[in-house]
Amino acid sequence: MRINLITPFAEKDAAKALGARWDAAKKCWYIVDVADVTPFARWIPNMEAAMETPTEGATRPTKGPSKTPINQFDGATTGPTMDVPHCGCDVQPWEDCAHTIKS
Repeated sequence: MRINLITPFAEKDAAKALGARWDAAKKCWYIVDVADVTPFARWIPNMEAAMETPTEGATRPTKGPSKTPINQFDGATTGPTMDVPHCGCDVQPWEDCAHTIKS
């Protein structure tokens, strides 16, 4: 079963070291068929749902407002934030790589 992780950029190497994989299309880290999700607990937004085993005839959750808000940041932000596209290469976000160099 796939579980998407909410992983801050600063913790991506820790998630990768534990076996998480990067999904470039969805731009998120995820794990698949992991027997023990405990090491990933801090990045799983809904641990109860992640621990459930799928049953026959299970349905997908319907889209709608979340019951509890997800806070990705434990600290305060100091100003406006901006998403920086990242191709998954092992470079710092402010450095160019072969995939992001603009002509």
